[in-house]
Amino acid sequence: MSVTMQPSALTNSAELVGLVDQAARLAELAGRADLTERLTQSRGRLAARRMRVVVVGAPGQGATALTHVLEQAAGERVPGASFSDAPGRAAAGQMWVLEPGAADAVLFVSDADQEYNAWELEAIARIRAQGTALAGILTKIDTQPRWGEVQRANRQRLQAENLDSPSVPLLPVSAALLQAGQQRGDDSLIAASGVPQLLDFLRDRVGTRVELRLRDAVLADVRAVSDQLARDWNTELDGLNAHAGGSPLDRQSRAVAELDRRQQLSASWQVALGDGTTELVSQVDFDLRERLREVLEQAEEDIENRDPVRNWTRFDSSLRESVEEATRANFALAGQRSERLAEQVAAKLAGNPDGSTAGVKLPSVWLQNPDDAMSRITPMRAPENGGMFARVVNSLRGSYGGVLMVGLLTGLAGLQLISVYSVSAGLLLGVFTFWEDRKNGRERAKAEAKMAVAKLMDNVNFRVGDELRTQLRTVHRTLRDHFTGINDQRLRTAADAVRAAVDAAARGERPDARLAELQNNLAELRQLRVHTTVSAR
Repeated sequence: MSVTMQPSALTNSAELVGLVDQAARLAELAGRADLTERLTQSRGRLAARRMRVVVVGAPGQGATALTHVLEQAAGERVPGASFSDAPGRAAAGQMWVLEPGAADAVLFVSDADQEYNAWELEAIARIRAQGTALAGILTKIDTQPRWGEVQRANRQRLQAENLDSPSVPLLPVSAALLQAGQQRGDDSLIAASGVPQLLDFLRDRVGTRVELRLRDAVLADVRAVSDQLARDWNTELDGLNAHAGGSPLDRQSRAVAELDRRQQLSASWQVALGDGTTELVSQVDFDLRERLREVLEQAEEDIENRDPVRNWTRFDSSLRESVEEATRANFALAGQRSERLAEQVAAKLAGNPDGSTAGVKLPSVWLQNPDDAMSRITPMRAPENGGMFARVVNSLRGSYGGVLMVGLLTGLAGLQLISVYSVSAGLLLGVFTFWEDRKNGRERAKAEAKMAVAKLMDNVNFRVGDELRTQLRTVHRTLRDHFTGINDQRLRTAADAVRAAVDAAARGERPDARLAELQNNLAELRQLRVHTTVSAR
Protein backbone atom coordinates (compact mmCIF):
# COMPACT_ATOMS: atom_id res chain seq x y z
CA MET A 1 0.00 0.00 0.00
CA SER A 2 1.45 3.37 -1.00
CA VAL A 3 0.17 6.83 -0.17
CA THR A 4 0.95 10.15 -1.86
CA MET A 5 1.60 12.79 0.81
CA GLN A 6 0.59 16.41 0.29
CA PRO A 7 3.38 18.95 0.74
CA SER A 8 3.28 20.96 3.93
CA ALA A 9 3.12 24.71 4.05
CA LEU A 10 6.30 26.70 3.59
CA THR A 11 6.24 27.81 7.21
CA ASN A 12 4.06 25.97 9.72
CA SER A 13 4.02 26.11 13.48
CA ALA A 14 6.62 23.39 13.96
CA GLU A 15 9.07 25.15 11.65
CA LEU A 16 8.46 28.44 13.40
CA VAL A 17 9.09 26.84 16.79
CA GLY A 18 12.32 25.40 15.42
CA LEU A 19 13.48 28.83 14.25
CA VAL A 20 12.56 30.41 17.59
CA ASP A 21 14.37 27.69 19.55
CA GLN A 22 17.47 28.04 17.39
CA ALA A 23 17.55 31.81 17.93
CA ALA A 24 16.93 31.33 21.67
CA ARG A 25 19.86 28.91 21.92
CA LEU A 26 22.16 31.44 20.26
CA ALA A 27 20.86 34.23 22.52
CA GLU A 28 21.59 32.11 25.61
CA LEU A 29 25.05 31.39 24.21
CA ALA A 30 25.63 35.15 23.97
CA GLY A 31 24.29 35.72 27.48
CA ARG A 32 21.51 37.99 26.23
CA ALA A 33 18.68 37.35 28.70
CA ASP A 34 16.67 40.21 27.22
CA LEU A 35 16.67 38.61 23.77
CA THR A 36 15.86 35.22 25.26
CA GLU A 37 12.84 36.72 27.01
CA ARG A 38 11.64 38.27 23.77
CA LEU A 39 11.80 34.89 22.03
CA THR A 40 10.03 33.26 24.97
CA GLN A 41 7.14 35.65 24.42
CA SER A 42 7.11 34.76 20.72
CA ARG A 43 6.99 31.09 21.62
CA GLY A 44 4.08 31.80 23.93
CA ARG A 45 2.17 33.48 21.10
CA LEU A 46 2.75 30.40 18.96
CA ALA A 47 1.52 28.16 21.78
CA ALA A 48 -1.66 30.25 21.99
CA ARG A 49 -2.41 29.81 18.29
CA ARG A 50 -5.73 28.28 17.27
CA MET A 51 -5.43 24.53 16.81
CA ARG A 52 -8.24 22.11 16.03
CA VAL A 53 -7.38 18.62 17.26
CA VAL A 54 -9.63 15.68 16.40
CA VAL A 55 -9.29 12.41 18.32
CA VAL A 56 -10.14 9.44 16.07
CA GLY A 57 -10.58 5.87 17.27
CA ALA A 58 -12.82 2.87 17.37
CA PRO A 59 -15.35 2.54 20.23
CA GLY A 60 -13.78 1.29 23.41
CA GLN A 61 -10.28 2.49 22.53
CA GLY A 62 -10.43 5.47 24.92
CA ALA A 63 -10.92 8.31 22.42
CA THR A 64 -13.67 10.01 24.44
CA ALA A 65 -11.76 9.73 27.73
CA LEU A 66 -8.60 11.10 26.11
CA THR A 67 -10.50 14.03 24.64
CA HIS A 68 -11.91 14.88 28.06
CA VAL A 69 -8.56 14.85 29.86
CA LEU A 70 -6.87 16.85 27.07
CA GLU A 71 -9.51 19.56 27.36
CA GLN A 72 -8.90 19.76 31.11
CA ALA A 73 -5.11 19.52 30.99
CA ALA A 74 -4.43 21.87 28.04
CA GLY A 75 -4.29 24.92 30.32
CA GLU A 76 -1.26 27.09 29.66
CA ARG A 77 0.53 24.47 27.53
CA VAL A 78 -1.80 24.70 24.52
CA PRO A 79 -4.31 27.45 25.39
CA GLY A 80 -5.56 27.88 21.83
CA ALA A 81 -6.35 24.22 21.14
CA SER A 82 -9.82 22.74 20.85
CA PHE A 83 -10.36 18.98 21.14
CA SER A 84 -13.16 16.82 19.75
CA ASP A 85 -13.53 13.08 19.38
CA ALA A 86 -14.84 11.21 16.38
CA PRO A 87 -15.03 7.46 17.25
CA GLY A 88 -15.34 4.99 14.43
CA ARG A 89 -17.74 2.12 13.79
CA ALA A 90 -15.86 -1.09 14.58
CA ALA A 91 -18.83 -3.36 13.92
CA ALA A 92 -18.90 -2.36 10.27
CA GLY A 93 -15.14 -2.63 9.94
CA GLN A 94 -14.87 1.05 9.14
CA MET A 95 -13.10 3.99 10.70
CA TRP A 96 -14.51 7.52 10.58
CA VAL A 97 -12.22 9.78 8.53
CA LEU A 98 -12.51 13.57 8.76
CA GLU A 99 -13.12 15.84 5.81
CA PRO A 100 -10.07 17.66 4.37
CA GLY A 101 -9.37 20.89 6.28
CA ALA A 102 -11.63 19.93 9.19
CA ALA A 103 -8.70 19.62 11.63
CA ASP A 104 -5.18 20.88 12.13
CA ALA A 105 -4.04 17.66 13.80
CA VAL A 106 -5.44 14.15 14.22
CA LEU A 107 -4.74 11.85 17.18
CA PHE A 108 -5.30 8.27 16.06
CA VAL A 109 -6.23 6.29 19.18
CA SER A 110 -5.74 2.53 19.58
CA ASP A 111 -5.65 0.23 22.57
CA ALA A 112 -2.19 -0.71 23.84
CA ASP A 113 -3.15 -4.40 23.97
CA GLN A 114 -3.32 -5.00 20.22
CA GLU A 115 -1.48 -4.06 17.04
CA TYR A 116 -2.94 -2.06 14.15
CA ASN A 117 -5.32 -4.13 12.07
CA ALA A 118 -5.99 -3.78 8.35
CA TRP A 119 -8.83 -1.27 8.54
CA GLU A 120 -6.91 0.89 11.06
CA LEU A 121 -4.00 1.01 8.62
CA GLU A 122 -6.44 1.97 5.87
CA ALA A 123 -7.78 4.83 8.01
CA ILE A 124 -4.24 6.04 8.73
CA ALA A 125 -3.50 5.95 5.01
CA ARG A 126 -6.53 8.13 4.26
CA ILE A 127 -5.60 10.66 6.93
CA ARG A 128 -2.00 10.86 5.70
CA ALA A 129 -3.20 11.32 2.15
CA GLN A 130 -5.05 14.46 3.28
CA GLY A 131 -1.80 15.99 4.53
CA THR A 132 -3.14 16.53 8.06
CA ALA A 133 -0.66 16.30 10.94
CA LEU A 134 -1.04 12.85 12.51
CA ALA A 135 0.11 11.15 15.70
CA GLY A 136 -0.67 7.64 16.88
CA ILE A 137 -1.80 7.35 20.50
CA LEU A 138 -1.55 4.13 22.54
CA THR A 139 -4.13 4.33 25.34
CA LYS A 140 -4.62 2.45 28.60
CA ILE A 141 -0.90 1.82 29.13
CA ASP A 142 -1.57 1.58 32.88
CA THR A 143 -3.29 -1.81 32.30
CA GLN A 144 -0.95 -3.07 29.57
CA PRO A 145 2.62 -3.57 30.84
CA ARG A 146 3.71 -4.86 27.39
CA TRP A 147 2.58 -1.74 25.52
CA GLY A 148 6.16 -1.16 24.35
CA GLU A 149 6.06 -4.33 22.28
CA VAL A 150 2.80 -3.20 20.68
CA GLN A 151 4.36 0.18 19.94
CA ARG A 152 7.27 -1.46 18.12
CA ALA A 153 4.95 -3.78 16.24
CA ASN A 154 2.80 -0.85 15.11
CA ARG A 155 5.93 0.90 13.84
CA GLN A 156 6.85 -2.16 11.81
CA ARG A 157 3.35 -2.38 10.31
CA LEU A 158 3.46 1.31 9.32
CA GLN A 159 6.83 0.85 7.68
CA ALA A 160 5.67 -2.27 5.86
CA GLU A 161 2.73 -0.34 4.37
CA ASN A 162 4.92 2.69 3.43
CA LEU A 163 3.04 4.90 5.90
CA ASP A 164 5.97 5.92 8.07
CA SER A 165 7.69 8.51 5.88
CA PRO A 166 7.80 11.00 7.44
CA SER A 167 7.68 9.02 10.65
CA VAL A 168 4.37 8.90 12.55
CA PRO A 169 4.87 9.62 16.27
CA LEU A 170 3.49 6.82 18.46
CA LEU A 171 2.85 8.25 21.93
CA PRO A 172 1.75 6.23 24.98
CA VAL A 173 -0.83 7.84 27.30
CA SER A 174 -3.13 6.90 30.14
CA ALA A 175 -6.12 9.03 31.11
CA ALA A 176 -6.51 6.99 34.33
CA LEU A 177 -2.94 7.76 35.48
CA LEU A 178 -3.45 11.48 34.82
CA GLN A 179 -6.68 11.60 36.81
CA ALA A 180 -5.08 9.65 39.68
CA GLY A 181 -2.08 11.96 39.72
CA GLN A 182 -4.28 15.06 39.73
CA GLN A 183 -6.39 13.71 42.60
CA ARG A 184 -3.34 12.81 44.69
CA GLY A 185 -1.23 15.76 43.64
CA ASP A 186 1.45 13.33 42.47
CA ASP A 187 3.56 14.88 39.70
CA SER A 188 5.27 11.56 38.98
CA LEU A 189 1.95 9.93 38.08
CA ILE A 190 1.00 12.92 35.93
CA ALA A 191 4.31 12.64 34.05
CA ALA A 192 3.92 8.86 33.74
CA SER A 193 0.50 9.35 32.13
CA GLY A 194 2.17 10.79 29.02
CA VAL A 195 -0.47 13.53 28.68
CA PRO A 196 1.91 16.47 29.42
CA GLN A 197 4.33 15.09 26.82
CA LEU A 198 1.48 14.78 24.32
CA LEU A 199 0.45 18.42 24.88
CA ASP A 200 4.06 19.58 24.47
CA PHE A 201 4.25 17.56 21.29
CA LEU A 202 1.12 19.26 19.94
CA ARG A 203 2.46 22.66 20.89
CA ASP A 204 6.01 22.34 19.54
CA ARG A 205 6.22 19.62 16.93
CA VAL A 206 2.88 19.44 15.18
CA GLY A 207 3.07 21.56 12.07
CA THR A 208 -0.25 23.37 11.87
CA ARG A 209 -1.13 26.38 9.79
CA VAL A 210 -0.32 29.75 11.33
CA GLU A 211 -2.11 33.01 10.60
CA LEU A 212 -0.05 35.37 8.47
CA ARG A 213 0.02 38.11 11.09
CA LEU A 214 1.28 35.74 13.78
CA ARG A 215 3.81 34.19 11.41
CA ASP A 216 5.15 37.59 10.34
CA ALA A 217 5.36 38.79 13.95
CA VAL A 218 7.32 35.72 15.06
CA LEU A 219 9.66 35.90 12.07
CA ALA A 220 10.21 39.61 12.74
CA ASP A 221 11.24 38.81 16.33
CA VAL A 222 13.64 36.11 15.16
CA ARG A 223 15.16 38.47 12.57
CA ALA A 224 15.52 41.26 15.13
CA VAL A 225 17.25 38.94 17.60
CA SER A 226 19.50 37.59 14.85
CA ASP A 227 20.49 41.09 13.78
CA GLN A 228 21.23 42.10 17.37
CA LEU A 229 23.38 39.03 17.99
CA ALA A 230 25.16 39.59 14.69
CA ARG A 231 26.02 43.17 15.69
CA ASP A 232 27.33 42.01 19.07
CA TRP A 233 29.47 39.23 17.68
CA ASN A 234 30.71 41.26 14.71
CA THR A 235 31.82 44.01 17.09
CA GLU A 236 33.70 41.49 19.22
CA LEU A 237 35.15 39.86 16.11
CA ASP A 238 36.37 43.21 14.81
CA GLY A 239 37.97 43.91 18.16
CA LEU A 240 39.75 40.59 18.21
CA ASN A 241 40.99 41.05 14.65
CA ALA A 242 42.16 44.58 15.40
CA HIS A 243 44.02 43.47 18.52
CA ALA A 244 45.25 40.18 17.17
CA GLY A 245 48.89 41.26 17.34
CA GLY A 246 51.07 41.45 20.41
CA SER A 247 51.30 39.29 23.48
CA PRO A 248 48.26 38.09 25.45
CA LEU A 249 49.00 40.71 28.11
CA ASP A 250 49.06 43.45 25.46
CA ARG A 251 45.69 42.32 24.14
CA GLN A 252 44.35 42.28 27.68
CA SER A 253 45.59 45.83 28.27
CA ARG A 254 43.97 47.06 25.05
CA ALA A 255 40.69 45.36 25.94
CA VAL A 256 40.70 46.94 29.41
CA ALA A 257 41.49 50.35 27.89
CA GLU A 258 38.60 50.00 25.45
CA LEU A 259 36.23 49.06 28.28
CA ASP A 260 37.38 52.08 30.29
CA ARG A 261 36.86 54.33 27.24
CA ARG A 262 33.34 53.06 26.76
CA GLN A 263 32.55 53.56 30.45
CA GLN A 264 33.65 57.19 30.12
CA LEU A 265 31.52 57.58 27.01
CA SER A 266 28.64 56.08 28.98
CA ALA A 267 28.78 58.97 31.42
CA SER A 268 29.38 61.51 28.64
CA TRP A 269 26.25 60.74 26.62
CA GLN A 270 24.03 60.76 29.71
CA VAL A 271 25.29 64.24 30.64
CA ALA A 272 24.75 65.37 27.05
CA LEU A 273 21.20 64.02 27.10
CA GLY A 274 20.33 65.69 30.40
CA ASP A 275 21.79 69.08 29.49
CA GLY A 276 20.45 68.90 25.96
CA THR A 277 16.93 68.09 27.13
CA THR A 278 16.92 71.02 29.54
CA GLU A 279 18.13 73.36 26.81
CA LEU A 280 15.64 71.91 24.33
CA VAL A 281 12.68 72.51 26.63
CA SER A 282 13.84 76.04 27.36
CA GLN A 283 14.37 76.90 23.68
CA VAL A 284 11.07 75.59 22.36
CA ASP A 285 9.13 77.08 25.28
CA PHE A 286 10.65 80.50 24.58
CA ASP A 287 9.93 80.04 20.87
CA LEU A 288 6.28 79.26 21.60
CA ARG A 289 5.88 82.34 23.80
CA GLU A 290 7.66 84.50 21.22
CA ARG A 291 5.42 83.30 18.39
CA LEU A 292 2.28 83.82 20.46
CA ARG A 293 3.50 87.30 21.45
CA GLU A 294 3.84 88.22 17.77
CA VAL A 295 0.31 86.97 17.09
CA LEU A 296 -0.93 88.99 20.08
CA GLU A 297 0.75 92.18 18.89
CA GLN A 298 -0.68 91.76 15.40
CA ALA A 299 -4.15 91.18 16.85
CA GLU A 300 -3.91 94.30 19.03
CA GLU A 301 -2.81 96.31 16.01
CA ASP A 302 -5.82 95.04 14.04
CA ILE A 303 -8.08 96.00 16.94
CA GLU A 304 -6.67 99.54 17.00
CA ASN A 305 -6.86 100.10 13.24
CA ARG A 306 -10.29 98.59 12.61
CA ASP A 307 -13.43 97.75 14.50
CA PRO A 308 -13.46 93.91 14.86
CA VAL A 309 -16.71 93.94 16.89
CA ARG A 310 -18.83 94.29 13.76
CA ASN A 311 -17.44 91.01 12.38
CA TRP A 312 -16.21 89.31 15.51
CA THR A 313 -16.67 85.73 14.21
CA ARG A 314 -14.36 86.35 11.26
CA PHE A 315 -11.82 88.04 13.53
CA ASP A 316 -11.89 85.08 15.95
CA SER A 317 -11.49 82.56 13.11
CA SER A 318 -8.60 84.48 11.57
CA LEU A 319 -6.88 84.78 14.94
CA ARG A 320 -7.24 81.04 15.63
CA GLU A 321 -5.69 80.28 12.24
CA SER A 322 -2.72 82.45 13.11
CA VAL A 323 -2.39 80.74 16.48
CA GLU A 324 -2.57 77.26 14.94
CA GLU A 325 0.04 78.21 12.36
CA ALA A 326 2.33 79.48 15.11
CA THR A 327 1.91 76.37 17.27
CA ARG A 328 2.52 74.00 14.35
CA ALA A 329 5.68 75.90 13.46
CA ASN A 330 6.77 75.64 17.08
CA PHE A 331 6.19 71.88 17.18
CA ALA A 332 8.04 71.47 13.89
CA LEU A 333 10.98 73.35 15.41
CA ALA A 334 10.78 71.11 18.49
CA GLY A 335 10.95 68.05 16.24
CA GLN A 336 14.01 69.37 14.41
CA ARG A 337 15.74 70.27 17.68
CA SER A 338 14.91 66.78 19.04
CA GLU A 339 16.55 65.13 16.04
CA ARG A 340 19.58 67.36 16.48
CA LEU A 341 19.74 66.39 20.16
CA ALA A 342 19.60 62.70 19.19
CA GLU A 343 22.55 63.22 16.83
CA GLN A 344 24.53 65.04 19.52
CA VAL A 345 23.93 62.29 22.08
CA ALA A 346 24.75 59.59 19.53
CA ALA A 347 28.02 61.36 18.71
CA LYS A 348 28.93 61.46 22.41
CA LEU A 349 28.15 57.75 22.75
CA ALA A 350 30.04 56.80 19.58
CA GLY A 351 33.17 58.66 20.67
CA ASN A 352 34.53 58.93 17.12
CA PRO A 353 37.44 61.35 16.60
CA ASP A 354 35.56 63.15 13.81
CA GLY A 355 32.47 63.62 16.00
CA SER A 356 30.28 61.48 13.74
CA THR A 357 27.57 59.07 14.84
CA ALA A 358 29.08 56.10 12.99
CA GLY A 359 28.52 52.88 14.90
CA VAL A 360 25.45 54.15 16.79
CA LYS A 361 21.97 53.81 15.34
CA LEU A 362 19.79 56.91 15.60
CA PRO A 363 16.25 56.53 16.98
CA SER A 364 13.06 57.67 15.27
CA VAL A 365 11.92 60.89 16.95
CA TRP A 366 8.86 62.94 16.04
CA LEU A 367 6.26 65.21 17.62
CA GLN A 368 2.56 65.25 16.81
CA ASN A 369 0.75 68.48 15.98
CA PRO A 370 -1.13 70.04 18.92
CA ASP A 371 -4.53 69.61 17.24
CA ASP A 372 -6.06 67.95 20.28
CA ALA A 373 -4.93 70.74 22.60
CA MET A 374 -6.22 73.41 20.20
CA SER A 375 -9.61 71.70 19.94
CA ARG A 376 -10.15 72.26 23.69
CA ILE A 377 -9.76 76.05 23.36
CA THR A 378 -13.16 77.76 23.19
CA PRO A 379 -13.92 80.75 20.89
CA MET A 380 -13.55 84.29 22.26
CA ARG A 381 -16.60 86.09 23.60
CA ALA A 382 -17.62 89.14 21.58
CA PRO A 383 -17.24 92.48 23.49
CA GLU A 384 -20.28 94.66 24.29
CA ASN A 385 -20.53 98.05 22.50
CA GLY A 386 -23.63 99.46 24.32
CA GLY A 387 -25.95 99.55 21.30
CA MET A 388 -27.82 102.44 19.61
CA PHE A 389 -30.69 102.54 22.09
CA ALA A 390 -28.39 103.19 25.04
CA ARG A 391 -26.68 106.01 23.15
CA VAL A 392 -30.00 107.69 22.32
CA VAL A 393 -31.11 107.51 25.95
CA ASN A 394 -27.84 109.02 27.13
CA SER A 395 -28.19 111.76 24.47
CA LEU A 396 -31.70 112.62 25.69
CA ARG A 397 -30.36 112.86 29.24
CA GLY A 398 -27.63 115.26 28.08
CA SER A 399 -30.11 117.31 26.06
CA TYR A 400 -32.55 117.56 29.00
CA GLY A 401 -29.75 118.65 31.31
CA GLY A 402 -28.64 121.31 28.82
CA VAL A 403 -32.17 122.73 28.50
CA LEU A 404 -32.51 123.00 32.28
CA MET A 405 -29.09 124.52 32.85
CA VAL A 406 -29.39 127.20 30.14
CA GLY A 407 -33.07 127.78 30.88
CA LEU A 408 -32.31 128.61 34.53
CA LEU A 409 -29.55 131.00 33.51
CA THR A 410 -31.74 132.77 30.95
CA GLY A 411 -34.56 132.87 33.49
CA LEU A 412 -32.45 135.21 35.62
CA ALA A 413 -32.48 137.59 32.68
CA GLY A 414 -36.24 137.44 32.55
CA LEU A 415 -36.55 134.95 29.72
CA GLN A 416 -38.70 131.84 29.78
CA LEU A 417 -37.30 128.40 30.74
CA ILE A 418 -38.00 127.06 27.27
CA SER A 419 -36.47 129.45 24.82
CA VAL A 420 -34.45 129.32 21.66
CA TYR A 421 -31.31 129.52 23.75
CA SER A 422 -32.15 126.66 26.11
CA VAL A 423 -33.35 124.44 23.26
CA SER A 424 -30.22 125.17 21.22
CA ALA A 425 -28.04 124.40 24.23
CA GLY A 426 -29.93 121.14 24.90
CA LEU A 427 -29.54 120.08 21.26
CA LEU A 428 -25.81 120.79 21.31
CA LEU A 429 -25.30 118.92 24.58
CA GLY A 430 -27.34 115.96 23.29
CA VAL A 431 -25.21 115.66 20.15
CA PHE A 432 -22.04 116.01 22.19
CA THR A 433 -23.20 113.29 24.61
CA PHE A 434 -24.04 110.96 21.70
CA TRP A 435 -20.63 111.50 20.12
CA GLU A 436 -18.76 111.01 23.39
CA ASP A 437 -20.75 107.89 24.25
CA ARG A 438 -20.07 106.46 20.81
CA LYS A 439 -16.37 107.16 21.19
CA ASN A 440 -16.23 105.68 24.68
CA GLY A 441 -18.13 102.64 23.51
CA ARG A 442 -15.57 101.96 20.78
CA GLU A 443 -12.69 102.36 23.21
CA ARG A 444 -14.40 100.08 25.70
CA ALA A 445 -15.03 97.48 22.97
CA LYS A 446 -11.36 97.64 21.92
CA ALA A 447 -10.25 97.19 25.51
CA GLU A 448 -12.55 94.20 25.94
CA ALA A 449 -11.36 92.75 22.62
CA LYS A 450 -7.73 93.07 23.73
CA MET A 451 -8.58 91.39 27.02
CA ALA A 452 -10.31 88.56 25.13
CA VAL A 453 -7.26 88.10 22.88
CA ALA A 454 -4.91 88.12 25.88
CA LYS A 455 -7.09 85.53 27.62
CA LEU A 456 -7.02 83.39 24.48
CA MET A 457 -3.23 83.57 24.34
CA ASP A 458 -2.97 82.59 28.01
CA ASN A 459 -5.21 79.60 27.35
CA VAL A 460 -3.19 78.58 24.29
CA ASN A 461 0.07 78.96 26.16
CA PHE A 462 -1.27 76.83 29.00
CA ARG A 463 -2.75 73.97 26.97
CA VAL A 464 -0.35 73.89 24.04
CA GLY A 465 2.61 74.46 26.32
CA ASP A 466 1.54 71.54 28.49
CA GLU A 467 1.15 69.33 25.39
CA LEU A 468 4.58 70.45 24.18
CA ARG A 469 6.27 69.62 27.48
CA THR A 470 4.51 66.24 27.59
CA GLN A 471 5.76 65.28 24.15
CA LEU A 472 9.26 66.50 24.96
CA ARG A 473 9.26 64.28 28.06
CA THR A 474 8.30 61.40 25.77
CA VAL A 475 11.19 62.32 23.48
CA HIS A 476 13.55 62.30 26.45
CA ARG A 477 12.37 58.85 27.53
CA THR A 478 12.66 57.54 23.97
CA LEU A 479 16.23 58.80 23.63
CA ARG A 480 17.17 57.55 27.09
CA ASP A 481 15.80 54.03 26.51
CA HIS A 482 17.27 53.82 23.00
CA PHE A 483 20.77 54.89 23.90
CA THR A 484 20.71 52.94 27.17
CA GLY A 485 20.15 49.77 25.19
CA ILE A 486 22.99 50.57 22.81
CA ASN A 487 25.27 51.59 25.66
CA ASP A 488 24.56 48.39 27.60
CA GLN A 489 25.32 46.36 24.50
CA ARG A 490 28.61 48.18 23.91
CA LEU A 491 29.65 47.77 27.55
CA ARG A 492 28.66 44.11 27.49
CA THR A 493 30.69 43.51 24.35
CA ALA A 494 33.73 45.29 25.80
CA ALA A 495 33.41 43.35 29.06
CA ASP A 496 33.21 40.07 27.13
CA ALA A 497 36.34 41.05 25.23
CA VAL A 498 38.12 41.74 28.52
CA ARG A 499 37.07 38.37 29.95
CA ALA A 500 38.17 36.59 26.77
CA ALA A 501 41.53 38.41 26.84
CA VAL A 502 42.03 37.62 30.54
CA ASP A 503 41.25 33.96 29.98
CA ALA A 504 43.55 33.84 26.98
CA ALA A 505 46.32 35.55 28.95
CA ALA A 506 45.85 33.16 31.85
CA ARG A 507 46.12 30.16 29.51
CA GLY A 508 48.79 31.78 27.37
CA GLU A 509 46.64 31.20 24.28
CA ARG A 510 46.01 33.22 21.19
CA PRO A 511 42.39 34.21 20.55
CA ASP A 512 42.10 31.80 17.63
CA ALA A 513 39.58 29.59 19.42
CA ARG A 514 37.30 32.53 20.16
CA LEU A 515 37.65 33.78 16.59
CA ALA A 516 36.59 30.39 15.28
CA GLU A 517 33.67 30.26 17.71
CA LEU A 518 32.47 33.71 16.67
CA GLN A 519 32.78 32.87 12.98
CA ASN A 520 30.76 29.67 13.47
CA ASN A 521 28.08 31.56 15.40
CA LEU A 522 27.86 34.22 12.72
CA ALA A 523 27.61 31.57 10.01
CA GLU A 524 24.70 29.97 11.85
CA LEU A 525 23.07 33.38 12.26
CA ARG A 526 23.35 34.00 8.53
CA GLN A 527 21.62 30.71 7.81
CA LEU A 528 18.92 31.51 10.34
CA ARG A 529 18.43 34.95 8.80
CA VAL A 530 18.06 33.39 5.36
CA HIS A 531 15.42 30.96 6.65
CA THR A 532 13.38 33.75 8.23
CA THR A 533 13.58 35.87 5.10
CA VAL A 534 12.62 33.06 2.71
CA SER A 535 9.81 31.85 4.97
CA ALA A 536 8.28 35.31 5.12
CA ARG A 537 7.79 35.49 1.34
